[in-house]
Amino acid sequence: MTALLTAEFRKVVSLRYWWILGLAPLLVGLFCGALTLPVARRLEFGFGDGFAEAVAAAVGISLALSLVFLFAAVFGAVETSSEFTHRTIVTTFLTTRGRDRVLAAKFAIVAAIGLLYCIVAEVAAAATLVLFGGGFDGADLGSVAKVLAIGLFCALMWSLIGAGLGLLTRSTAGSVLAICAWVPFGESVVSLVLHGLGLGALASYLPAQATWYTLFSSVSMPDDVVLEMTWPQAPLVLVFWTVLLCGLGWWRTRSRDIT
Repeated sequence: MTALLTAEFRKVVSLRYWWILGLAPLLVGLFCGALTLPVARRLEFGFGDGFAEAVAAAVGISLALSLVFLFAAVFGAVETSSEFTHRTIVTTFLTTRGRDRVLAAKFAIVAAIGLLYCIVAEVAAAATLVLFGGGFDGADLGSVAKVLAIGLFCALMWSLIGAGLGLLTRSTAGSVLAICAWVPFGESVVSLVLHGLGLGALASYLPAQATWYTLFSSVSMPDDVVLEMTWPQAPLVLVFWTVLLCGLGWWRTRSRDIT
């Protein structure tokens, strides 16, 4: 298994897409971290103490995390589908004892790179928040640290969601297009349709919305803010989507002809 993990890692780092996909969340993390806390502190008068830190965590860090989740999913889809696109998966399976070991290695490398994306973006955002905004007090630091920790969990789930989708579609272009269309646009449309049909409660079970409930429901919210989904339901829904797509992708790959 170690040899398989090493081979998959070398496949990833020998190509440029893995670090190119990581540039966008890194740059957004730097930009948002540098601007949100100073700007929010300018507006803090009249909103009460802690307003600036709350805005910085909600906007500065969370906007960077949103791109981390998206690009981690895209990376996962590219990593698992590219060998089908370029027809190298046949050689990979023929030189390995069992397809399950190959798929397990791919999932492991995808998860590791997804976590790396998140760590780099979070460090950049947090560092610039401290550098340009002066940092947080003890209470706010705890909330921000909690958001950062949960961000790692969500990045892990989304990288595996992308990997499962890549295995399921076996198409790099198709899986990447599906992710890039669904996350910013498709889920919003489906949510609006569900609300129009009187089934708005189901919208919170969609993967992107479950992600944001997972991220924010662990942080103290004002009394007048009621979330439709909280812990531990929200992360369990996200885990469900991850297991579903990974399971379907795994099943199709190990049970269908690849030639």
